[in-house]
Amino acid sequence: MKSLHLRVDKTVQQLLYAVILLLIACLDAGAEDNGGGLLLRTVRIKRTMRIISLAAVFILFAVLPMFHGVGFFAKLSPHPSPLCAFAKPILFSMQEGQLIFPPVFAGVLAMIALLSIAGNKLFCGWVCPIGALQETVYLCLPRLKTLRIPFAAANSVRIGLLVLFVPILLGYGIYIYGYFNPFEILHWPVGTDFWTLYAWAVIALLAAAAVLVYRPFCHIICPIGALTWYLEHISIARIRLRKEKCNNCRVCVSKSPCSAVEAILAGKRLRPDCYACGTCVAAGPADALQFRMR
Repeated sequence: MKSLHLRVDKTVQQLLYAVILLLIACLDAGAEDNGGGLLLRTVRIKRTMRIISLAAVFILFAVLPMFHGVGFFAKLSPHPSPLCAFAKPILFSMQEGQLIFPPVFAGVLAMIALLSIAGNKLFCGWVCPIGALQETVYLCLPRLKTLRIPFAAANSVRIGLLVLFVPILLGYGIYIYGYFNPFEILHWPVGTDFWTLYAWAVIALLAAAAVLVYRPFCHIICPIGALTWYLEHISIARIRLRKEKCNNCRVCVSKSPCSAVEAILAGKRLRPDCYACGTCVAAGPADALQFRMR
């Protein structure tokens, strides 16, 4: 009975965390004129503001959960790992021979889906701690050159991994996402064993790649990135072009870190991931791009 009570209590804590995460995220959702959301409804997102927002996300969802023995912070564990929420239930269910779907994982996945439908990539762009880390590195560290991997190539790899994940797990017992899961570092492992050093090597490699490539893990590997890319095409609020205001200056294209802007200007239905960072909105002098409803 005591064990059941502890299990229920832990589940309640985890669900409370998911609710807190959702409320924080909703502050970033719903703006009609800017990237971001209610919190930034009347403010254009400049570089400094974006960096501060991303740093706050990383501290809230990656650093504070470290203090799980300190009162309220105990409710901030575990971190919101979209990769774990997607892959671990499948892995656990196959290992145990029965369906295992912890409520916190279901809550995180439901929240990601709802936010992604409410506004394109609102979870990925404004809540995910690893996404925040990658973009912070990209924005803060100097670079000699920016590399843009062709979207078709990056997305093919990402979707290919997603499609092959279960067959490889079933046929060979190999958890392919486990070999490059930067979310493992958010458990802040300490030690000199192989897997601890490997986890730190993964995050170091990701940070190095993020200096040159905008959100490399999100674009090339993350299964949730692939799924939210599909949802992005039915998002209620997204970056939209007001053609009557566009003067074809292309400042938004040159300033934006992602390749989605080019496709938005061209009116393409299938386009690269847009993380609602607001850079293109802030850069355009004619207010032709806006984050708004249909």
